[in-house]
Amino acid sequence: MLLYVSLALLLLAVVIFAASSAEAVSAWWARTIHTYATWMAQEFDSMFKEMSVERATRLITWGVVGGLGFGLLLGDGILGRVIAMTILGLAGFFGPRVVVKYLRLRRLDAIDNQLVDTLILMSNGLKAGLSLQQALELVVREMSPPISDEFGRIVKEIHLGRLTDDALRRFRERVPLEDVGIAVESILTLRETGGNLSETFEVIAQTILERKKVQGKIKSLTAQGMSQGVLVCMMPPAMLLIFSIIDVNYVRPFFTTALGWMMLTVAIVFDALGLWLMFKLVKVDV
Repeated sequence: MLLYVSLALLLLAVVIFAASSAEAVSAWWARTIHTYATWMAQEFDSMFKEMSVERATRLITWGVVGGLGFGLLLGDGILGRVIAMTILGLAGFFGPRVVVKYLRLRRLDAIDNQLVDTLILMSNGLKAGLSLQQALELVVREMSPPISDEFGRIVKEIHLGRLTDDALRRFRERVPLEDVGIAVESILTLRETGGNLSETFEVIAQTILERKKVQGKIKSLTAQGMSQGVLVCMMPPAMLLIFSIIDVNYVRPFFTTALGWMMLTVAIVFDALGLWLMFKLVKVDV
């Protein structure tokens, strides 16, 4: 009788522990997803694109669930399926972050490429007798997105009562580019001390142009090293594809055994690490 009571108490303790653990894991997952989705929504808002927190939450959740499901179908054996589900589940979780960062960097590059024309346009407007606010409005009318969107937000904030200096500082925070920081600091300094803004814009634009020329030369010189790095890193997946075409039995153990999944994971990690190191070695900051 005592044995049955002990077993019942042990089973009850296990159930209580599992329920409390599941509740704690569920709460942690909800907090993590909410933070992740809020970050995604804020990033899309800074890029002037529609993305609600609820929609971002669904995208992240479906990415993780899809990765886990595909890994369950792809793996062979318990351990192989666990490894496949882990890898693809992590890919589904971090995939949206990679995409958002890529979109963000592409937008910043576009703004960087438009900055010289914007500064020259503002300089010409100031020479023609426009005020700083009118020069900002001129950029909104004459330039194309994405930089016109950013200047449109500056103008809108000024119209809503925000100080011009504060609106420019917020613009610098939204667009963390070195050249934008230099331009904003120049405007803020000259507004306090006095000076010729149009000449300052011309000097900054000329400096950016010269630096871009140097960057173009360096990029052309380092293109060979980058192409060699890409070629070397593409050799392992190319060989895997060739052997799978010759005889699929040669590569089947990589996808049907736990050891194969481990070897593939190690190969992918080291391949990506080698490519990253190669890009770091050939990259020169100006």
